[in-house]
Amino acid sequence: MTTPPVTGANLGLAYFAIRKNLLGVLDDFDLTFEQALLLNYLRQGDVARADLVATTADNIKVSTAEIESHLEAAIERGLIADGLTLTAAGVRVQQQVTERSAPLTKALFADLPPEDLAATGRILTTLTERANAALSAS
Repeated sequence: MTTPPVTGANLGLAYFAIRKNLLGVLDDFDLTFEQALLLNYLRQGDVARADLVATTADNIKVSTAEIESHLEAAIERGLIADGLTLTAAGVRVQQQVTERSAPLTKALFADLPPEDLAATGRILTTLTERANAALSAS
């Protein structure tokens, strides 16, 4: 089998296939992708609201208003406290999503040589940096 070249299209196909699998897990918890990201970020510790919203919006290339909407919905649902800490329910849901998605992640990455994963990580980081720079320049 010939290895196809790395292209934006190939990267996109992989991204959408992986994300679709994750969305199936998130649907079981009535979570949006954005809310799952917010829970993951807050699991790492406290952060100022403006920083959380700006970072999340920048990372997934959506408006801050969209992230604010998802954040408010998670607060109303009782997953995140007004002070931007995870509630007990938020911790539980975030852990359950992680537990449910871990086997899928493990299966997707199974048998990939560590050196290939390291090279892929470096390439994806470089592509992200270049794409972000191009966006900033436009």
